[in-house]
Amino acid sequence: MLGLDRRTFPPALFVVAIFVVLTVILPRVDAAIGWDDPVLAGEQLALTDSIVFTPTTGWDVEAGFRVDDESRRSGDATVAGKGVTFQVSSDTFEGTPDELLDQVEKVTSRTDDPTFRVDGDRTTLTTTSGESGVAQPYSSVTGDGVVAAFVIAGRGLKITAYGPPAQMTAAVDNIQTMIASIRTVDRNNS
Repeated sequence: MLGLDRRTFPPALFVVAIFVVLTVILPRVDAAIGWDDPVLAGEQLALTDSIVFTPTTGWDVEAGFRVDDESRRSGDATVAGKGVTFQVSSDTFEGTPDELLDQVEKVTSRTDDPTFRVDGDRTTLTTTSGESGVAQPYSSVTGDGVVAAFVIAGRGLKITAYGPPAQMTAAVDNIQTMIASIRTVDRNNS
């Protein structure tokens, strides 16, 4: 029949089936699944077993674990809203917030982003629970933002917020409120 070898039909149909699945079916499934995970009023994210923060209501949780009675999970957190990304990561650290910010600058500029440069004056931040930290603006090819550092109960917290300049200006109050909300809790007795 037209000089076609019938033995090649099954492999050819298999290739066509894979093509249809990858180009038609999977994109439709992906589009049908919503990825929004908005923060509800009063929700907190757990950074460690004893450190939490309250994200801005309506921003989307991209990574992190909510504090609830059934779960004891914690870890780094990322929330995004209005064109701004707010990330908090923690690790053990014995030093001052100034030393942590120096380390963040050195490590980030040598590994993650060679164009990363903190610039401007450092400012002191205090959370509503009385924890002190430092913050400094930064710039890089990937964007501009602010980086902050806290050392709480032997844990160093690196906080970055970044986005386009207009969105950063509009979100400055939300960023300051989220940073100010960082606090320690006793989750073992809840």
